Amino acid sequence: MCTTAPEDVAADPASKYAADVVSLNRDLSFRNLANLAQQDPARVTHYAERGDGLVTLAVKTRHLPHRYLIGLQGFRLAQYLQLGWACSDVAYRQAIFCEPLGVTHADDEHIITMSPSGRILGYVSLATNGDGESRDLFDPERAAFPVEEAHAINIFDRVAPLAGVGTHEVRELKRFVHSRTLTDRTQRLRVTLELLHGLGQAVVASSPAVRTLIGDVEEQVALRHLLMAGLEVQLVEGTTPQLTDRDLLRHAYTERASVKPFVSHLPDAGFAAQQATMLAETLDSPDLFQATTDMSASRPGRLSRVEGERRAA
Repeated sequence: MCTTAPEDVAADPASKYAADVVSLNRDLSFRNLANLAQQDPARVTHYAERGDGLVTLAVKTRHLPHRYLIGLQGFRLAQYLQLGWACSDVAYRQAIFCEPLGVTHADDEHIITMSPSGRILGYVSLATNGDGESRDLFDPERAAFPVEEAHAINIFDRVAPLAGVGTHEVRELKRFVHSRTLTDRTQRLRVTLELLHGLGQAVVASSPAVRTLIGDVEEQVALRHLLMAGLEVQLVEGTTPQLTDRDLLRHAYTERASVKPFVSHLPDAGFAAQQATMLAETLDSPDLFQATTDMSASRPGRLSRVEGERRAA
């Protein structure tokens, strides 16, 4: 059962178990995944190596060796445990050392930035809903996206979909996290931009073309990243997360400021490519903070709010 952290953490077996999970994942190196990408470029959607050895890549679940998928799911869990957004008692009682593999789908993209030694510095995923064939977004038989499951909604009841867009042209942004060891402001911004650039390249490479991004965000955290990338974001107000006290990620909704669903329609097929180019130019700048400010000013994102009532038919 998902409960708040006990006062005596040192004596709590669930807290000690969570610390062991964090320690286990802290010691993992993914350097050989970068080597694999160099040896077989067809397995990755995006690959960028900087002069100082920083590597960012995007790879689909279907192209990940099983051990690396376990490692990525472990990184995700470890960061959420440290942030207090995953339930240590649920992890302990279920003997979970990584997020369940069953929540991933074959065409999900994993965007990873790692240090020269192969330690993960940042991660974000671009998730599908797992439909074998693209379905109408109002088809009651289609699979729900994770944000829809968490908030118990069809998100397109709140924000109308683009005409002709089905489930295969929608992706959910998930788990935009930095390693808790990353404390330098410049490096943290750099990793954020690398992840956004890799995300853009993954969207560009998608077929059929991705036309809509969805997810849920805190306004003072991940929402800023979306706006920095120039997206037009419609934030859905008034929903209530429906996770039970047995859900591993219940704290992600109960221990944070309000987490709200969002929809971002991409204006055209060339938008993601333009934004990816701008991000690449920003990353090449010697003054990363000024370049980021200039990029945001040249094509600012836009935020609007949508009430949570069901969209009229």
